[in-house]
Amino acid sequence: MTSIGQIKVSDLAIETIIGVYPRERLAVQTIYLDIVIDYDFGPAAANENLAESVDYHQLTLELTRFIQLQQFELLETLTVSSTAFLLKWHPRILEVTVTAHKPSALTSARDVSASFSQKSKKAPIL
Repeated sequence: MTSIGQIKVSDLAIETIIGVYPRERLAVQTIYLDIVIDYDFGPAAANENLAESVDYHQLTLELTRFIQLQQFELLETLTVSSTAFLLKWHPRILEVTVTAHKPSALTSARDVSASFSQKSKKAPIL
């Protein structure tokens, strides 16, 4: 029996180069990610076994490293690439949504964000 649930990570702060303008390519900015991960909680919940879950601590470390290395120009590219990275990184993930917030994007707005969701093409691990 499957028990599909969600893990949510909110406001993950990442210091990175992001933006298309020359001034943005010279300075590190803080972006914030919200990540929603759907996967089958059943095996992990039944056994209290981290190996049968999605280790969100390790996931956030790996995703942070990926984003910092890529130095994306667009939030759209960051969200699409991040969802693909996470689906490839962990076989238990069935669907993932990444929302990237860039508070320094506009002086006249509190925040600019982009969201992207992607489902796994593989069958769930049962």
